[in-house]
Amino acid sequence: MPRKPIDLPFKLEYVSILDENAVIDKSMEPKLSNEELTTMFRYMLLARRADERMLNMQRQGRIGTFPQASGHEAISMGSVFCLKKKIG
Repeated sequence: MPRKPIDLPFKLEYVSILDENAVIDKSMEPKLSNEELTTMFRYMLLARRADERMLNMQRQGRIGTFPQASGHEAISMGSVFCLKKKIG
């Protein structure tokens, strides 16, 4: 997948693993096991369900305003999944 430079006063590149036809660049595909993918999907689904529940509660007046995150689950999951659990 070619990298596309963006004209800014500093260097920034746009990188995509999928092209415009949703074909994956195998050299950039993350090396994740089926277990890791299943775990990530489970947590994204859990985040979506929690968001839906909180939206319903807000509409009922049971909670105040909250930042809705529906549709952005993968953004959070990609960042958090890279963190390592440290005990001690």
